[in-house]
Amino acid sequence: MTPVPGTPRASASTPDTRTARRPVLAAYAVLTAVGALFFLGSFAYPWTNPEDGTIGAAALPRVAGLLLLLIGLALIRQESRTGSVLEGDGHITEDAEHTPEETRALRRKLVLVTAVMVVTALLIPVLGMLPALALMTLYVTASVEKLRWPVALATAGGVLGVSYLLFTVVLRVPLPLGLFDPAVWSTL
Repeated sequence: MTPVPGTPRASASTPDTRTARRPVLAAYAVLTAVGALFFLGSFAYPWTNPEDGTIGAAALPRVAGLLLLLIGLALIRQESRTGSVLEGDGHITEDAEHTPEETRALRRKLVLVTAVMVVTALLIPVLGMLPALALMTLYVTASVEKLRWPVALATAGGVLGVSYLLFTVVLRVPLPLGLFDPAVWSTL
């Protein structure tokens, strides 16, 4: 195994003491869990459309979820067996570049973005997939990342437009429409 550039080499007197780092294992476990959830959730949708035999709504989440699950498991195995040394970190477990206040701010951002993702998932049945995704992008770019409003609006609009083109036009994936579903309004 070749050493990562910028990392100290282990000499004969100092053995390589790389061990699995808990934060890295936790991150890989979260990736694995997300992959498993997407994979298992995809079985609620058909693999092909019965009308015309084209790819159904299950194809993308099943394939992507399975790949993420397998990659996550491989990364967990690798980290558990050999540990990791990331380029430039010198196998330091604490980030010395940030003050404790900056570290707390970064952790607050992480918790806030995670909470926003949960709220977005809860809003999907109400607003639909694309509007909920656009609102999440707008909130994260404007409030968390503190981008100027025109930039945040342009980013959210870009995410909405690209998502619409990719999923609705190109892939023809039936996305949840929430209140924008014509079937909801026809029952009133």
